[in-house]
Amino acid sequence: MTAVEFEHIEIRENGDPLVDLRTYPFELYPSYFSRGLAPTSAMYLRRTVADRLVHVQRSLAPLSFTIWDGYRSRAVQKNIYEDFLDTLRIKHPDQDEEELRKRAEIFVTDPRSSRRIPPHTTGGAVDLTLVDEHGRALDMGTPFDHFGPESAALYFEDNTENTAVRDRRRILRDAMVGAGFRCDADEWWHFDYGNQIWAVHYKRPVALYGEIDDYS
Repeated sequence: MTAVEFEHIEIRENGDPLVDLRTYPFELYPSYFSRGLAPTSAMYLRRTVADRLVHVQRSLAPLSFTIWDGYRSRAVQKNIYEDFLDTLRIKHPDQDEEELRKRAEIFVTDPRSSRRIPPHTTGGAVDLTLVDEHGRALDMGTPFDHFGPESAALYFEDNTENTAVRDRRRILRDAMVGAGFRCDADEWWHFDYGNQIWAVHYKRPVALYGEIDDYS
């Protein structure tokens, strides 16, 4: 995500509220709560984002969504970032701290910056996958938060050893992009709507969503 500059985009907050995803027809698996990195299992997105996901899910039937993460506070963002940084420190003990932080930011926005708003803190970013009509997760090539090259959205377009995974990622990506979402290049599961990085991608002059303070 560090390769994309988006903090210069003006935000004109439109007031779209957060909604509780427990009232929506999705399977929910609050991944960061299960790992002890978030204080609650409740999951939220901006209402427009959640409503668009409902329409996408209907178009994909009999497939449906499992959602791993939506809105997160900056405090939770910090927990996730530091957890990943600790993993990198163990895996790469010879690298200095600056290099490790650069590696971490490919996948997780550094929450220390007051200029850069992490996309998830706007309620306009969602992490999800596809499940079949029996609720079984489809093989998408990597698990959630596999921070490696195989997680790139187009990895299996160039590495064609698994055409089934390639086709499943295409189904997800095409449906989400067709509904106006931005697909993250580094994470096949991550999609944006209304935030600054979405605005940059679609050459919009302003973003619709700014940061939401800690919400529960």
